[in-house]
Amino acid sequence: MTTTAQYVTWREGADILEVNRSSFFYFVQTGQIAMEAGRGPRDNRYSLDDINRVAKRRTQKDTPRKGKRRVKPAPVILDWLSPRDIPAILRLDQLVYDEIFLAEMERYRQWSEKNGQLAMAAFDAKSNKEVMLAYIAALPIDESVILDIMRGKREETSITQDEIQTYDRPGAYTLLANSAVAHPDRPDLLYKVLYRMVEEWINRYPEQYVTRIYAQGVSKRGDMLIQHFFMQPRYDLARNAYMLDLSRPGASKLIRLFQDRLKAKAPLPPDLQPTYESSHETPK
Repeated sequence: MTTTAQYVTWREGADILEVNRSSFFYFVQTGQIAMEAGRGPRDNRYSLDDINRVAKRRTQKDTPRKGKRRVKPAPVILDWLSPRDIPAILRLDQLVYDEIFLAEMERYRQWSEKNGQLAMAAFDAKSNKEVMLAYIAALPIDESVILDIMRGKREETSITQDEIQTYDRPGAYTLLANSAVAHPDRPDLLYKVLYRMVEEWINRYPEQYVTRIYAQGVSKRGDMLIQHFFMQPRYDLARNAYMLDLSRPGASKLIRLFQDRLKAKAPLPPDLQPTYESSHETPK
């Protein structure tokens, strides 16, 4: 006799686990809870068996043991990556991927010499920035270069130092989000790093602002992380290509917060204005 696997919404799953949305999707992104794709991100469903297994494991883990006290996460420092941080990047990449990307790191060194604000990282506060726990990189480059990379005409490592833009000029920028890595014990730090990057862009506005962010899902976990921010698939470029158009209303709480903060600071420029005429239109 075969049984049909049961799937529930993320809200039902989060209620079972007694966690918030971001914590629930951490279990999804790390492969602990299987997802059944729906017609859109809001229609996705999640394995009830997996949710119950995680709940059981959490209950066992939270059972206090005699003589042991719960350890608070180590304090962290958030800062921009610099060329001198490359050894720390290599150690984190080796831990996460079991591989050292020497060619990529040499290219990053060249990029960061051109622009020292390409990637934000979380460091163990007690390590004098020698232990990196998470980082996110977003490259400001011409949109035509990004599209060539999305279409597979170029590799990311082919981006030259000259193609990396600095934040000296006013106006619009397009970003290629090319890395998001976190220590297995501190996946929560990706969101802290991302929030800090958002704050930096709010500080730059209105002199400088982002219109579009592109990303590629190169792994199951990365693809799920991208979907978490409701980036639109760009199947015209590649099956794993995504884009976030910041002139559209954000479906993600973080993106909505970002857009609201920009509007509160200064009027939106034309290329960040919504493309529809009225906010009271009814979808057809």
